[in-house]
Amino acid sequence: MQAANDEFPELERMPFSDRLRGIDRRSEPRRPAPSAGDDFPSLNDRLPTDPDAMSADEIRSLPPQPTDLPPDSSAGIDRSHIDWTVQRVSAVDLEVGREWRFEHGSATMTPAEESDYADLIRLALNRRRLITSGIPDGVGAESAWQSAFYRYEQVRRQAWGQGNLTLSGRVTLQLDPFSGQNGTLVSPLDQNFSAAGQTRYSLLQDMITHPGEFTGRPVVLYGIFTPSGTVKVAASGALEGEESEFAVQRGTFRSLSRPGSIAVVDAMGFRSSVESDNSTAWPVTPRRDMPVLLKGWFVKLWGTSPLLFAESLKVLSPIPWRAEIIDNVANRRRLTSDESWLYHETLRQLQVTSLPAQRELAREQQLARMKQLRADLQVQVVADRQKLEDRFQRETASGADKNDCQRRLEEGLRRLQRQLAARDARFAGWLKQPTRFPLFVDVFQNPEYWQGRLLTLRGHVRRVMTHPGDPQLFQGRPLHELWLFTEDSQHIPTVVVCPTLPRDFPAGAEIVDSVQVTGCFFKTYVYRAQNETRVAPLLLAGHIEWLPTASQVLSLVRDGELPADSPLAAQAREMDTDRPEDLLVLLTAVLAVLVAMTVWSRVQKDRRERQRVLRLVDEPATFRQT
Repeated sequence: MQAANDEFPELERMPFSDRLRGIDRRSEPRRPAPSAGDDFPSLNDRLPTDPDAMSADEIRSLPPQPTDLPPDSSAGIDRSHIDWTVQRVSAVDLEVGREWRFEHGSATMTPAEESDYADLIRLALNRRRLITSGIPDGVGAESAWQSAFYRYEQVRRQAWGQGNLTLSGRVTLQLDPFSGQNGTLVSPLDQNFSAAGQTRYSLLQDMITHPGEFTGRPVVLYGIFTPSGTVKVAASGALEGEESEFAVQRGTFRSLSRPGSIAVVDAMGFRSSVESDNSTAWPVTPRRDMPVLLKGWFVKLWGTSPLLFAESLKVLSPIPWRAEIIDNVANRRRLTSDESWLYHETLRQLQVTSLPAQRELAREQQLARMKQLRADLQVQVVADRQKLEDRFQRETASGADKNDCQRRLEEGLRRLQRQLAARDARFAGWLKQPTRFPLFVDVFQNPEYWQGRLLTLRGHVRRVMTHPGDPQLFQGRPLHELWLFTEDSQHIPTVVVCPTLPRDFPAGAEIVDSVQVTGCFFKTYVYRAQNETRVAPLLLAGHIEWLPTASQVLSLVRDGELPADSPLAAQAREMDTDRPEDLLVLLTAVLAVLVAMTVWSRVQKDRRERQRVLRLVDEPATFRQT
């Protein structure tokens, strides 16, 4: 295996982010006036419960606190209660209870290990076809498959939390490079280990400590994959019709937030949001780092790093996986359990990819939409003109007065031309000033077009709620729900869900102005309010942008919604202090201009009067005889 590459890109260099232009700051929208009795979607009726959560009996069946074991033993499991090597946990476990011949800690493979590795690959490739067996009624096959990869880590995490699993080392949380907040982990691998006294469960440390209990078990990791070359895995004793060898791309794997290889990964291919088919065109020459979502299986401990196998790596980019969203998410319905895995993975994808790239892609998407609507307008006018001409032909053929028919036709054509000119001028203005385009109205009226696409909305937030994410799919980390009102949304909110909030964001304020959100339109959510069914767009975002003015910040401070000693408040006070001086300079300049204009006007008036008097003096006298 090739040594880990020490030259990793900066975290901001996600796909496309180094090639996209920035966008101008957009004007602040006017605040709509909602009705006093408006109802909005409530948190509890929209977010699904975990469809695969552990029952109370399962939780009670986990082993109690283990006794101390010698360092060379498989520490941390009370074998009198449960044996992790034979306990089946999820539908994607591979032959639980099998005596795998892997030698953990060795950075090579014996022929026996290679044969078992080939068997593991074959089992993994066949598992998806068999996933439909044993699925409860009402659970989708895709949801069951995707969600099952998170299951084993969740059970291990619960066992560790109950004191039934011990790990060596202590976890020190890294700074989240995306939110700038401590204590926020993007991936289970974004952790550091030191000394004894574990304070947080670590999947990486668990795999290193108990490799024998992870072989054939599913894992989900976010990180950077660097391909190094193709490896052939020979399948000895393959039956007729089975593959005699498997070709995998081996590479190093690191976390999203710090350098250094932490795992060895073998993958058969990769997919992207713009090309859903599995590809083997690995960027080896020149070598390129690939931000990916890995859903695969633990094979063995390769030296001091886990060796993981994945059928396909999912490349992370700012572009949402629209095809998956369209196939698995239903519009005009509540969020279902079958949609939960894609809901949380989309949130994570938008969190770890470049926000400037997302903004630029959303801007380009909106421009493309406006051009499409403008072209559709031309097509509609042609169709309407044809209808008028067809009616003229029918009326004249039926014996109607030809002059009257001709007059009606000409009036209709002139009306169409006026409508076309007015609408085309409106689109021309929107193309020059995209922020004036009624984007919310288009999303609300055409959800099928916008589903799975990026868009940017601006407005004010009326309410913020925080709740834990799915314990299995999001490890219970907090999610924030905001009701965003735009200039064209009237009393209808856009429900925005985001894993992070801006620093000093006044979540408890009644109204927060100058909020901008770029995210993926996930679906139109249906909810009940005042004995009627209502709908609201559901937007998933990785980040919220808050760009308040100094007066808005100081107003929040006066209302007690923002700490007076916060850096944002201090900056606002400084800007507010500078404003009177700037105003005084401006008033002085205006006064000087007025004085100059007055003096110039008087000089001109005196000059004209002097010239008039001179003309009267020089004019010869005339006398009329009477």
